[in-house]
Amino acid sequence: MIRVPKISKIFHGLSFLLPDDEGYGSYLEDVVAKGHPAAVFRPTNAAELKEIIVRCKKHKIPFTPCGSQTSVTGASVATNGILISMEKLDQILQIEPQPNGTARVKVQPGIILSKFQDEMVRQGFFYPPDPTSREEVQLGATIATNATGEDSYHYGPTRNYVLSLEILTAEAIFLRIEREKNPLELGRDKNKAGYLLDEEIDPFIGSEGTLGIISEVELLVLPKPHPFAGLLLFFQTESEALQAVHRLDESRGLLNLRCLEYLDHLATRWIGERSERYKVPENCCTLYLKFEIEHEDKIETILENLEEIYLEICGSHKFFPESLLAQDYSELVELRRLRHHVPATINEIASMHKRNGGGKIGSDWWVPLPNIVSQFEFMRSALSSLSDIPVIVFGHIGNGHPHVNLLPANTFQKEAALTATKRCMENAARLNGGVAGEHGLGKIKTWALELQWDRDKIAEMLKVKKIWDPDGLCAPGNLFGEKNI
Repeated sequence: MIRVPKISKIFHGLSFLLPDDEGYGSYLEDVVAKGHPAAVFRPTNAAELKEIIVRCKKHKIPFTPCGSQTSVTGASVATNGILISMEKLDQILQIEPQPNGTARVKVQPGIILSKFQDEMVRQGFFYPPDPTSREEVQLGATIATNATGEDSYHYGPTRNYVLSLEILTAEAIFLRIEREKNPLELGRDKNKAGYLLDEEIDPFIGSEGTLGIISEVELLVLPKPHPFAGLLLFFQTESEALQAVHRLDESRGLLNLRCLEYLDHLATRWIGERSERYKVPENCCTLYLKFEIEHEDKIETILENLEEIYLEICGSHKFFPESLLAQDYSELVELRRLRHHVPATINEIASMHKRNGGGKIGSDWWVPLPNIVSQFEFMRSALSSLSDIPVIVFGHIGNGHPHVNLLPANTFQKEAALTATKRCMENAARLNGGVAGEHGLGKIKTWALELQWDRDKIAEMLKVKKIWDPDGLCAPGNLFGEKNI
């Protein structure tokens, strides 16, 4: 680590926190990892941000940009050099309505996503990317990981809404990069870990800070949609739920389906224990659905179509009469709260297990939807020998992208859980999917890059890294591990 006196001399005249300063400790860790930056910087404007990088370049000091440090991969902690928090660069700069009802919005990266989305709603627009952490995560961090969310089934990931980026490079140069194609034609595909080498802008989206700092963003926002309705649809078996996923996907247009998520039996039990408003049946798994309701009688038609699909798959109504429908705002908020309770509970249990060398082994692999049943069969087989380790599966099943979390209680269980998880990630890549759909690799999963890509492709990515960051100063350790230097 760089010595404090040297940091104080190099960055004289700038504001920063040193290890003994009050507030420094709140920037050390994310959900899974802890760092030790030589100093923490919180620039308030572009000129100050640039001056920090000018001095980093001159003295070859590594820097890691961070948002609210909600990552689950260690990407936002600094294990070398300094940490740069973007929290004070949080303004909406410009809103330009377009003739087609959309708008182009320039915004700084430090704004909290929910604050940005809420302001867009007030202006009559809609910004779709909607990760669970929307009330904590900063906008720039969602771009750095190409975040998705519960509505990504219909609207696609963050990449689809990025029109241009202003990047502060490791050479301390501001550079604006524009998207060439219509972003709404990019499709719903998730990440394949590493850099997407399509347009010039694409490697930066999902780059986890390794190519420079996002200093300003221009986003596409959509016209405000019709109201949504939400539904929890319960199934006795996981097999029935997965069959329903395919049938619902086939009928997505008829149903105006906007969200298609899964909660396995344990996740469903947790939301039942947490729910005060709704009664959740026992011993079942769940599909969480959202629909856009164009007119009042549309919901009746949707429910009739859903019942027909349910009867076709299950052979009886089973749990269908116990489905939970949410139509007003407070009910929708409650469904979202229950869904959010699942990852929150996972993190609480993992935190307790850390004391004995356990914790959480999580993955967010994805596969093309036609391969989801095959991948689930492989996953359940791979995890079958870990009967003493709780497994929780939830998330964006409509994109072939569930989050699989194992909660080992000790070091021995943790190693076994990691071995099984690696097998599942490797199989997802073999099925033309990805090893990390939205969380990235950060510092703790850099080994997974080789599960996704061959050596030539990784070498190609490293060439891109070298072009933008010749001295290896940007977010050292992220994505490539030691190859990042």
